[in-house]
Amino acid sequence: MKKLTKLLGKSVGYQIDPKAPSCEERDKAHAELPAARAKSVSLLKQLEARRSAILEADAEHRRLTADYKEVRERIGRLLSVTQKYKITVGVSNSLLFTIRAQGDSWEQVIEKLTEK
Repeated sequence: MKKLTKLLGKSVGYQIDPKAPSCEERDKAHAELPAARAKSVSLLKQLEARRSAILEADAEHRRLTADYKEVRERIGRLLSVTQKYKITVGVSNSLLFTIRAQGDSWEQVIEKLTEK
């Protein structure tokens, strides 16, 4: 501990894992890893291709997907409208602008600021 404290300072700490693999076990796992990763990528591509083929053959799925996309786009447009105000007031530092109040008139903005 004296040597560790000298090297790393007074806040040094350590842990011991009795279940940790041996050097040989780590080397073996390291050697097997590239092949396992390559097989994983190959299987994922096959799985995605199969899923895509099955879903493309399903007319109901295509209809639901198109309807969902249309509704999500509409929600995006509606949210955009609900979050825009004529006047926005806030504070700015070198990195961020923090909104403190928003409104369609100066009276609304001042009222919101005085409420806070």
